[in-house]
Amino acid sequence: MIGFLLFMAVAGGGALAIQVRKRTPPREIGMFVALSVLGFVVWISIFLNHKINPTAWIAWLEDRMRW
Repeated sequence: MIGFLLFMAVAGGGALAIQVRKRTPPREIGMFVALSVLGFVVWISIFLNHKINPTAWIAWLEDRMRW
């Protein structure tokens, strides 16, 4: 579990650094961070044996971003 948490932190931080360096629009960075956190929540729920379905959360997020 600790390895998974470290991997998620390093991979997410690296991807975020690349996006900032390439001057990605803040809206896309926000969407990336939000979807990454949702993915992290789903994985944690799997590890804890309490599965959730984030489809409604993703739809709400896309509606808020107005894409």
